[in-house]
Amino acid sequence: MLTIDLDPELETALNAVAQQEHSSPHEIIKRLINGYIKEKKDSGLLIDIMATLPEIACFKGQDPLDIQKALRDEWN
Repeated sequence: MLTIDLDPELETALNAVAQQEHSSPHEIIKRLINGYIKEKKDSGLLIDIMATLPEIACFKGQDPLDIQKALRDEWN
């Protein structure tokens, strides 16, 4: 078990967030720490970052590079 000493302002803010989310300060801190650890574990490789990007509907079923090439061919 770990005891954390917070500034009074931070403690008040944490309690307010916990109350708004109908959760406990313990759960809020746990989620924040888990998110922080996950973020630190991410490799930072471009391929991993790209895997987390949302899919863009206008490119569905198409290769964006082919679209770019077609647009450039129109300029010539």
